[in-house]
Order: sequence, then C-alpha cells, then structure tokens
Amino acid sequence: MKTKKIIADTMPQALKMVRQQLGDNAIIVNTRAINTGGLFGFFSKQKYEVTAYTVDKEEAPLEPMMKYESKEKPIRPVVEIKNQDNHIPNDMEKQNSVFHKTPQKLYQFYSQPETVKDKKASAPSQPELENEKQAKPLIKSADTENHLLDEIKHMRKMMMTLMMGDKQGSNIPVSVVTHVNQLRKQGVDEEIIEFIVNQLLKKFESIHDTSEEIIKNEIISIIEAIITNRISESMSISESIRMINIIGPTGVGKTTSIAKLATEQVLKQKRRVAMITTDVYRIAAVEQLKTYAGILNVPIEVVRSADELEQAISKLEHYDLIYMDTTGRNYKEAKYRESINEFINHPLKSDNYLVLSLTTKFEDMEILLKEFLESPIKKLILTKLDETTSYGSILNIAYKYPYQLAYITNGQSVPEDIAAIDPSLLARYLLGEE
Repeated sequence: MKTKKIIADTMPQALKMVRQQLGDNAIIVNTRAINTGGLFGFFSKQKYEVTAYTVDKEEAPLEPMMKYESKEKPIRPVVEIKNQDNHIPNDMEKQNSVFHKTPQKLYQFYSQPETVKDKKASAPSQPELENEKQAKPLIKSADTENHLLDEIKHMRKMMMTLMMGDKQGSNIPVSVVTHVNQLRKQGVDEEIIEFIVNQLLKKFESIHDTSEEIIKNEIISIIEAIITNRISESMSISESIRMINIIGPTGVGKTTSIAKLATEQVLKQKRRVAMITTDVYRIAAVEQLKTYAGILNVPIEVVRSADELEQAISKLEHYDLIYMDTTGRNYKEAKYRESINEFINHPLKSDNYLVLSLTTKFEDMEILLKEFLESPIKKLILTKLDETTSYGSILNIAYKYPYQLAYITNGQSVPEDIAAIDPSLLARYLLGEE
C-alpha cells in the first residue's frame, strides 16, 4: 500500500494530482485546509492538503456468481426466440423478455472437453453429420422467422401511422388523432399507441359521437392502469430488508438518491442507517457520500472487493439498514454486468434498485432493461424528471418490462426531491396538460 500527502492551491488541483500520482483507484482518507508561508503569522496563503492511499497490486478479480450469456458467440450457433405477443392481458401484465436458446444437440457437443471436440473435428462421425444437418436448417429457419416478424411489426407500425394521418378517410376521429400525435411526440412506443386506440374502439361503439373530453379521460385512465400495475401498493421498506443495493451507469444520480432515501429512513422512520460505497474508481463519489454520511451522522465503509465487503457487513450488522453505492460503469458491456454480482450477492436480505436517468434515450435504456431481466434487480429508480420534457419512456417501461417503478426524483434537494410515481399526474404530462 502506498500513502501520499498532496498539497495544492485548490482542492480540484489537489485531487487531480492524487489521480496523476496514485492512479484512478486512489482512496481519499483525509482533506484539510492549511496555511503556508507568511511572516510571523501574517500574509500566509491558504492551501489544501489531501491524504490518499492506493494498493500497488490489484487483487485478482473474483469469478462472478451470476453469469450473463454474451450475445456475440461466433463459434456457437445461437437461436434468438422472441415473444411476439403484442397484446397486454387484462391485468395489463406484458412479458416481453428475450431468451437465447441453443439447440440441444449442439449444446451437448460444445459442452464436451476441447480434446474430445478436436478428435471429432478431425474425424466426424455419422451422428455429428446428422446434428450438423439438423442444426443448419434450424438456424436458418429461426433467422427467417425473426426477419418475417420484424417485417410484420414494421408493416403494423406503418399502417398505424397511415391510419392516424388519414383524418378524413379513416374511422379514427380527429380528437383521437390529436392525442395520439401528442403521445408520439412524448416518445411513447407505437405498440402502446396501438393498444390505447384499440381499447378506445372496443369501449365506444360510436367513437365519432363521443365527446373529446370523454375520450381524453379514457386515455388518461388507460395510461394510469398501465403505470399503476407497476407500482407497489406500499413504498415503505420492510423491516426484514437489511440492505439496499443501488446499481446504475455513471452519472445517473445513484449517490444523491441514496442520500435522499437514507435521510427519510433516519429522520422519519427513526432507523439506524449505515452506508457502504464500492465506487473507489471516482474519488469525488467517495467524498460526496462521506459528506452525506457526516451530515446524517451515520457510519460509512469504503470497500474494494467482495472480501472487504464481507468485513464491512460484519462490522455494520447491528444497524437496521445499510445502503450500498456501487460503482458506476457502462453496464452495456457484459464484463461490467458480471462484476457487479460479487457485491450484490451477500447473505443479508436485500432489495436491488437499478437507477436510470429520464434524460437517456429509451433505446439505450432498453439495452440495460433487457440485459438485467434475469438478474436479482427487480426495482427501478428513475431520476432527473426535472431535466426533461419527454416522459414517454416511463410509460414504455411500465408496458414492456416487469420491473417495479419504485421512486422518481425531480431535483437535487435532499431529501425532498424523491417520491413515488403519480400515475394520474404522469398521464396528464403525457397528454400535455401539465
């Protein structure tokens, strides 16, 4: 371990020097303002002293406990099978998971040791030839099926657009088209727009004779039902939950969200709270969480590995609730998604929250939402509502994915700017009324 004291004119300059001399993995242990120079105590200049340390040798990465299947496997043929049911059941539940299946016989072949495969490759047997003959048509058939399904989906989207644009020749009144265009402007998925229109046509036998106000209220009710289905009846944290793990990409507001949630538990619920951070890759993140912990007068532990996490949990086990801030990474990459498992797989009963920013394009959100479907992460915190005027991604998530919409944040104030999602208010946002 290497320890160093850095003195600089400003704090940002000192932190930059720490990063240059000790690397990005440096951990700040102390910061203070000091006076240097001068004569007999006069004309001294204020500077900043930062004490930091780093471990010279990186610890070997642990084998992830929960592995994700890579999408790119050029050696192994993979068949992608998608659920193409575009209709939501009566309870508004819609499973849109994507599963990757490998043909059974090919799986048996690739699961054998390399030496066995090499022998078979040099002298293929009759069963292998049969397997190859069966696998190739299967892969080709699946690719063709997926291509046809994509074409059908594209045609449906095009027909929906034409139907909405033809105000005079279609059976859709102008009042409905106006609301549909507003939803499309808000970034609502075409599949959801089609679902809403179908619900309207089913409910009103003569939609042309229905007033615009009634149509608008019905659209609001449909949107409310979709979102309400993804919101828990109670937002309180069960006493059996001992740990809250916060996961998410860089810059989405994980640390601030922890401060808001922890403050509510300390001041209102009167629970004994502690904090853990694994985000040692960003010096500022550690300092920010330490500041919040100091304000709340709660302990905080900085950990770099699963072994250190185990020691920290043992030290804090007498606290009612522990919040863990995990490293912000680009979780579109499988290696980073796998690395998070060594931190969220611990013996304490916990809830795992994925934090997403509403300023992110929905297409980019979908990548993470799909990849984490089979993980222990089941709840979402949506941040930066105040930094966007487009709210369609919230409805898209509620309609397409089985995550629970836990919290939404609308500012930087701690702890005020966090709350549960209001389905009625969001529906009015989407229709441009708020």
